[in-house]
Amino acid sequence: MSRRTMGLTTVFGLLLLVTLGGILYHYLTGHHYPASPAMSFELNVLGDLYEAFFLVPVGLVGLWAMRRGSTWGPPVIAGVAANFAYNYAMLVTGRQNLWIFLWTIKLALAGTAVCLAWNLLPKGPRRPSGAGLAIAVYLALVLVMFSGMMGQRLLASATGRTVDMTMRGAGALDWGEPFLRDPIVFFSLTCPVVVAAVLGVRRGTDWGGRAASLSSAFIVSIVTVILFTGPLKEQLQKGSVSAAMARMSAIMVLAAAPAVWSLFWLVKGDPRLPAHRTAAGS
Repeated sequence: MSRRTMGLTTVFGLLLLVTLGGILYHYLTGHHYPASPAMSFELNVLGDLYEAFFLVPVGLVGLWAMRRGSTWGPPVIAGVAANFAYNYAMLVTGRQNLWIFLWTIKLALAGTAVCLAWNLLPKGPRRPSGAGLAIAVYLALVLVMFSGMMGQRLLASATGRTVDMTMRGAGALDWGEPFLRDPIVFFSLTCPVVVAAVLGVRRGTDWGGRAASLSSAFIVSIVTVILFTGPLKEQLQKGSVSAAMARMSAIMVLAAAPAVWSLFWLVKGDPRLPAHRTAAGS
């Protein structure tokens, strides 16, 4: 295992360890995360469940793949780390108590893991291709769709209103709520990476392929957050899922499905795979 790979696995492994330690401490002490009554269930119940039973196990699969030398290790780790970074970028600027120290550590570790994973991500084939153009078009469409949703939410909060993920009114504006930072984090952190992917992957550039790999892994990862905090939350709290939430969830799953194909294509076409190295040598 190279020094660069060792650095990534160390930082990411520490992120998973800190996450599990925080969940255990939360469970044993009952010292809750800071949240309004409306957000308490999402942060103090669903948040731990999501991280303990989805993010951490998937992250461990990524570490296992890295140890085996699989090309799948870096994108899995990058997708999970980007998920952590995205969510905690919202949380650290919301309501605070002493959990802010752990949240800041998790954000720092997650951001560092994404940076360390960058040069290890699949670059895809080093030439323009029809599949690369299809990925660029898909990511551009996803960018437009999510930008429209996030733009509406940003406009709502800027004009003193709030809307939930189904674009329905969600009560009085409270700047302590972390979800109000969702559009800001999206436009400042996610958009630049997706734009880089759209511009670069169709040309067969290394940076375009890496950006497309990170974008695809992130899209799949972040849709799981939406499913946890959307339909699952409604089902557990109300015993049913509203028609608007069901439609929105179906749209999100359909929107994320091509990202899985995109990631498979980029990994398969990466020139660092043994088959490509053998072909190059012959």
